[in-house]
Amino acid sequence: MWLKEESVTAPKILAVDFDGVICDTAHETLKSTWQVYREIWNGSGDGPSPEVAAAFHRMRPTLEIGWEAPVLLRAILEGVPEATLLREFQTTWRSRIVEGNHLDPADLAVRFDAARDAWIQRDLPGWLASQHFYPGVAARLRILLGGNVRVFVITTKEGRFAHMLLKANGVTLPTVQVWGKERARPKADLLRVLHQEYAVDYDDIWFVEDRMPTLRAVEGQADLEAAGLFLATWGYNTAAERDEAGADRRITPLTLPQFCGDFSGWTRSGPD
Repeated sequence: MWLKEESVTAPKILAVDFDGVICDTAHETLKSTWQVYREIWNGSGDGPSPEVAAAFHRMRPTLEIGWEAPVLLRAILEGVPEATLLREFQTTWRSRIVEGNHLDPADLAVRFDAARDAWIQRDLPGWLASQHFYPGVAARLRILLGGNVRVFVITTKEGRFAHMLLKANGVTLPTVQVWGKERARPKADLLRVLHQEYAVDYDDIWFVEDRMPTLRAVEGQADLEAAGLFLATWGYNTAAERDEAGADRRITPLTLPQFCGDFSGWTRSGPD
């Protein structure tokens, strides 16, 4: 969707991803990942080497959901080249590591959430401090909550974790507007639920996401053609994906200052 200055007003519903859009959770993700990794592969120490940690952060755009993180870390430690993982983690290496190590994604998900819960129970301030909202985001969300735009957070992490972080940052979003992985549905389906439950036309629903594959999946649904799609360029994506969004007719690249500003600035130059 090419958004032009004269045509932009505001959405009625703003659907926003959490990790990589609202909150930088990369440090917490790695620490929780390491706890799960140690359980499965008998790792030692408080964390991976600085070099491996840096590689994990660079590979963060490959992850779709939390349980995949220990699998990605295993692939890195097995020496799979970064360029290969960026291209093939979701299509090849995720299943290869899972099957080769006789892992169960459901068990990995339970372990990952349990690692977070244990950290929260042991040191809630430390858990909260290990992740931070991107500059200006909390203030922007608070402004929106006082207006006519209904904000929904739709995330692949447990909704309760996102809600805790929102509350800690002074964003009092109702629990019913924080949709986590417990909904167990693709985000395209969740946009349909918003359309149906709140009787809002798709062109009044805008979706901000940092994963280009997720936006592509929504873009491929004919009935969602009118929904506004925005790539959060400050999140967990690559330069190539940002270039891809810039060349796409439906997906609008969005900078952090744009997100934190008025909706009239959510524009780019389109064809005449």
